[in-house]
Amino acid sequence: MKWRLGLGQGRATLGHLARPLALWGAWVALFMVFRGVLVGATWQFRSDATPALLVGAFLHGLRFDLSMAAQLVAPFALWSLWRSRPSRWENRLRLGLFTGLVFVVLFTLAAEIEYYKEFQMRLGPLMFQFFGMGAENDRTILGMVWHGYPVLRWLLVCVAATAAFVIGTRRWLIPQATLDGLASRVLATLALAAGTVVATRGGLQPTPLRWGDAVFSQNAYANAMAQNGLYALTTTLRHRGKAAQDSRWLRAMNPAEAIAITRQMVLLPGEQLIEPDTYPLLRRSPPTGLPVVLRRPKNVVVIIMESFSGRFCGATGGRYGATPRFDALARRGLLFEQALSVSTHTAQGVLATLCSFPNLPERDNLMKQPEGNQPMLTLPQLLRRQGFATLFLYNGLLAWDNKEGFFRSHGVEQFIGRHDYVNPVFVDPDWGVSDQDVFSRARQEFDALARTDRPFLGVILTLSNHAPFNLPPVPGLAPITGGGQQNTRLNGIHYADWAIGEFMEQAGRAPWFADTLFVFTGDHGFGLPPVLTPLNLLHEHIPILFYGPAILGDAGERRSVIASQLDILPTILGILGIDEPHQAFGRNLLRLPPDDPGHAYLKQSGDPVVGYLEGDWLSVRALGQASQLYRIDLGDPPSASEDLTVRELARAAALDKRLTAFTVTGLYTLTKQLMAPHP
Repeated sequence: MKWRLGLGQGRATLGHLARPLALWGAWVALFMVFRGVLVGATWQFRSDATPALLVGAFLHGLRFDLSMAAQLVAPFALWSLWRSRPSRWENRLRLGLFTGLVFVVLFTLAAEIEYYKEFQMRLGPLMFQFFGMGAENDRTILGMVWHGYPVLRWLLVCVAATAAFVIGTRRWLIPQATLDGLASRVLATLALAAGTVVATRGGLQPTPLRWGDAVFSQNAYANAMAQNGLYALTTTLRHRGKAAQDSRWLRAMNPAEAIAITRQMVLLPGEQLIEPDTYPLLRRSPPTGLPVVLRRPKNVVVIIMESFSGRFCGATGGRYGATPRFDALARRGLLFEQALSVSTHTAQGVLATLCSFPNLPERDNLMKQPEGNQPMLTLPQLLRRQGFATLFLYNGLLAWDNKEGFFRSHGVEQFIGRHDYVNPVFVDPDWGVSDQDVFSRARQEFDALARTDRPFLGVILTLSNHAPFNLPPVPGLAPITGGGQQNTRLNGIHYADWAIGEFMEQAGRAPWFADTLFVFTGDHGFGLPPVLTPLNLLHEHIPILFYGPAILGDAGERRSVIASQLDILPTILGILGIDEPHQAFGRNLLRLPPDDPGHAYLKQSGDPVVGYLEGDWLSVRALGQASQLYRIDLGDPPSASEDLTVRELARAAALDKRLTAFTVTGLYTLTKQLMAPHP
């Protein structure tokens, strides 16, 4: 009798578990289908991923899919288990909540397809950087998404898919009336809880499931496909706000050792540290000598161009003819053709260019974070001390990424943003005025400043070359049609190039032109195939051009040393001959030793992986994982080797040590507020 009772309870328990298990399977199947859709939509980014690797991605992705399925099923399973005889209204409520959840999940998975095509990464911290900056900022982002992406089409797809999924799984959601006793329910609850815990943590291994478990190959694309976007998003939400307090990187190397190594990397002959026992990199630098500089400039204009990709720029290897005006300037200026942005988001590019400070782990939003509110010897700050007028011009909202708030406290006197233009030629409903409006206003402002005989620093940040690429018509500017799927981006950069050319042509007739040093760079590039290494170097390949015929001559020179946005500030100070203390993490590119290959520090926005490029060798690592070593070529066509760590053990160890030291020094300087003395 006891055996029969136990057998009956076992059958009842299995009956209770059958429906949640079926629902688990349905969710996993849904995730697998969307992974397949994502692979199909992003096939161009696969690099050298083989079919076998992609099969591996699906298999490794099962752990993430099961984890999310368990979390999605558990509340409804418990509800059904303990409310097996619900009223009609309770069933309707249960079905309504489930339908809403399914729609949110499906829309998240659909949105990730467009997200990956734009950024080449799964959902995560980067997406939160665009929101939370005020209602007007959020409206701008939502407007950009609405106008730049097929939102309505995806909504209809998600509605249809939601209906199909709910209809297909409804029988497993609504319980059948049962008179089973308490014991079978308790047993089913315990089994369900155990299964949910095991699935959520990814198995019985000592450490719970984490993003690094998706890294199973040397191919960044295959590793990304193994992830689950919903898992990445919910994990980010759980840890949001905590990561900035994480000090694990600071424990990766003793700060004193890290600072010593970083000084060897950064300091050039003749530079003198100031209070070296306190400030890691605060120093004075000798000026760039003659005849490299024909004469010292009076003014400086820094033009940071939105998404000005080195792969689309003719001067740095682009084939599409998208940048004829910039190419002409490059032939008369000093071009660094192997330059890289520090990251893949505008805020980090601006910070690196004007502050010479890297994008560090968990600090992608530094201009918005409290840590950014500390003494920092920015280019505007340094030149303002020399009597320069400082001006920042931008197409859109100056509150975006806290640009005005940050730079107003770091040396910029005057800001001109979206609402400051009178009768603009063109206004994008999401982003603001066009590049030609920004350059036209810049010329007016520079003319006025020149009449006061006061030297000036003008910073121009452009924006038109950004999705949804809503561009004004330009008579005579023929569209580019030979780039296939990249035509929209190519025409965005083509328009940006035209606006630059018009500005420089008009500036060439201004009385202040001969006294002005122009510096051109991109905030970052585009994420383009092929994907080179886990950092996707083409997303960070940009030109850096120093131009001023009366300042540097007009014979033109191309240099192939590795250059970084971090190098722009100290190079400008050297050309100006200013002996102001600075804490730059970059170097004066015009004073590098002849045999120096150059270097760059890299970290994609929203990604924990950091990299250090020295010559054609790239070291890549994420905290808690072994570093990887690649040999890269940014030429035409660009390429990267497989991981060469095992074959180049000594080189790999040396570069990894420098990468770690640079990262630790940056974090130590920032967290201890050791940029410079307080005023």
